Amino acid sequence: MAVDPKLSPDDAVVVFADLQTGILDLPMTRPATTLMRSAQGLARLAEIFDIPTIALCIPKRAGETPVISEEITGTRTKLRQIQRFTPDSFQNREFVDALEKTGRKTLVLSGVATEVAVHWLTVSGIANGYQAYVVADACGGVGEVSEAAAYRRFEQAGAVMTSVVSLASEFSGNLDMTKSPGKDAVEVIYQIILGEKIR
Repeated sequence: MAVDPKLSPDDAVVVFADLQTGILDLPMTRPATTLMRSAQGLARLAEIFDIPTIALCIPKRAGETPVISEEITGTRTKLRQIQRFTPDSFQNREFVDALEKTGRKTLVLSGVATEVAVHWLTVSGIANGYQAYVVADACGGVGEVSEAAAYRRFEQAGAVMTSVVSLASEFSGNLDMTKSPGKDAVEVIYQIILGEKIR
């Protein structure tokens, strides 16, 4: 019997890293509007398939409370927000406990910076027994060279590089595209390709 290579949404946890006010204003390898459009598409997929979703954030430099981007909070109705205080989120007990509580072993990762927050989620996630899918179009790096180096390290560690459109097709791969949730996932593909509002 052939093994289905597609990632199942039933084993996934979506993690957004530091997609928050202040951080998104910094210069990144992707413009914030482009990055957040992809991140919103990922949040929409998490909503369609009811995938456990965690939004990590860090304290702001001036000490104010961090605010997760509205593209995430306004799209994913079930969202666990966790503040982290170390570069490696796997040093955060609240985060580790939240992951373990899901019982799932595949991390779908998005955020900024690719070389810091996403870097540690990926390499530490794999070291802790998780499979890591890095959603490249929903990540932003500090610089092109350093981000490319991070991607190489992710792949060497065993991560899977993907995109929102690829995930949408993967999640809906065995489903009837004329009925929800397959129809809804395919609609996300069209919305991204055509530049339509994610809904």
